[in-house]
Amino acid sequence: MKAKTVLTYTTALASLLAFAVFLWGLGAIDLVAQARSQAQKQEGIAYASWWPGEYLHPDADLALTHVADTGANWISLLVTQYQDNVSSTTICSTTGTPTDADLIHVIAQAHSLGLKVMLKPHVDLANDPTHWRGQIGQGFTDSEWNAWFSSYQDFINHYAQLAQTYGADQFCVGTELSASESRTTNWRAVITGVRGYYSGPLTYAANHGDETGLTWWDAIDIIGVDAYYPLTSKSDPTVAELKAAWQPYVATLAALASDRGKSIIFTEIGYRSQDGTNQHPWDWQIGGTVDLEEQADTYQAAFESVFAQPWFAGMYWWAWETDPFQGGPCDDGYTPCDKPAEDVLRSWYGAPPRVSEPAPRPDYSRTLDVYADGLYSGWEDWSWDAIVNLASSNPVYSGTQAISITAQAWGTLSLHRSNFDSTPYYWLEFYVLKSSAEQQLRAFANDENDTELRYRPVDDCRYTDGEPVGPGVWMRVRIPLRDLNAGGRQLQRVSIKNYNDQPSSFGLDEMRLVGATWRVHLPIVVRNVATSAPESHHQERRN
Repeated sequence: MKAKTVLTYTTALASLLAFAVFLWGLGAIDLVAQARSQAQKQEGIAYASWWPGEYLHPDADLALTHVADTGANWISLLVTQYQDNVSSTTICSTTGTPTDADLIHVIAQAHSLGLKVMLKPHVDLANDPTHWRGQIGQGFTDSEWNAWFSSYQDFINHYAQLAQTYGADQFCVGTELSASESRTTNWRAVITGVRGYYSGPLTYAANHGDETGLTWWDAIDIIGVDAYYPLTSKSDPTVAELKAAWQPYVATLAALASDRGKSIIFTEIGYRSQDGTNQHPWDWQIGGTVDLEEQADTYQAAFESVFAQPWFAGMYWWAWETDPFQGGPCDDGYTPCDKPAEDVLRSWYGAPPRVSEPAPRPDYSRTLDVYADGLYSGWEDWSWDAIVNLASSNPVYSGTQAISITAQAWGTLSLHRSNFDSTPYYWLEFYVLKSSAEQQLRAFANDENDTELRYRPVDDCRYTDGEPVGPGVWMRVRIPLRDLNAGGRQLQRVSIKNYNDQPSSFGLDEMRLVGATWRVHLPIVVRNVATSAPESHHQERRN
């Protein structure tokens, strides 16, 4: 750099610093920072559980850490209470409702990670599988509506008070209650009641397509939309085609924001990693082929279509659950975790891509055998709610015998040994024979205190070299002990549970704990042919 250029840059920098000091003296820098903070988008992820206790589990804390690692700065925190069916007028908590202690823990844990929290209570149907919450109240009389809204007010006020007491940063007064939205007077009363308990910003999550019909958006602070808009009729659209499909929705939302004078957030948006997901993104039940690329493309198209819009205040991707090992390359669900869609999300939220660890290789010179043609010395059958044949001759994977198990609902094959050190081993390896595609099996270990550690699904394809575990075929399963929370500690059991609410049969063979070795990185000396001068480069060599 030339001296004149250096002088120019130095002079400019000095002027800038002097101006900054002047602004600081006037308090203007604080105002600028405050304005920037207020303008920051809600780069959110929906954090969800449908059972009490899950939010409190240490695994949930780990999952929430993974959420923060994506660059997200907000979560929406889900809690669900239920009514019996669409004709019921009473809303209450059930055995499936997360507790207040669960929510309080997540709010504190999220804040400790630098995440803001929108508390988002839901109402769902406990015993009405043919309907959804948007149909609640269809056909109600005025008196039935008043009874339902009275129950709803009690429900929502409870969580508004909790949000205020424990510092939730935003509150959602309702989600996709489409049939009720024409009851303007009732909803204004609900919102007034909530404001009596909660002083922060309020939103309502309208189902996509309903957002323009609400007449009471003026009563809340930010317009919310659960943005499951259908896009193309194709199962393999390009990003450009997806973006083109977004344009009518973008125009509608821009007009709504302008008309109401309010910003819009997507209180939910999401796509399954399934072929055709862009056609029906709201459908969580439809079957199909895993398609990681279409999920990633729909993420990219949504970001490119709305993220820079002046009316757009943020989005919450559906959904991230409390399992820290959710998702993966064979999962067809909504979570972006451990899929290409996560990298798209990270790039827009300002986080680096996922880090891929080098895969180790099995070291069969370090094994602790559990079963092969019989239990090895020191192991005992401590199974429960299961009929276990340790010497079945048909079918077998290798040798002459395998284990045949017929388990009751939640019954378990459990093999026990006196406390042993798992440190020399990396995997729990076995061969499994499922009896049906729907069968759910979970592996776990017990520590030296006989406490059950982390459960992991046997048919996660990350444990089967990318192959799905189909019925009627022996499949090798190799689960890292760290995924079972069983690495480097004293253990006394390894177990396989029938994770179904009905009896189930399966086979097991060749079970052992196995050590691992890693690739070695060696320096390679490369000679520069032109100069004959040696240059040392570090290059990976795979051994």
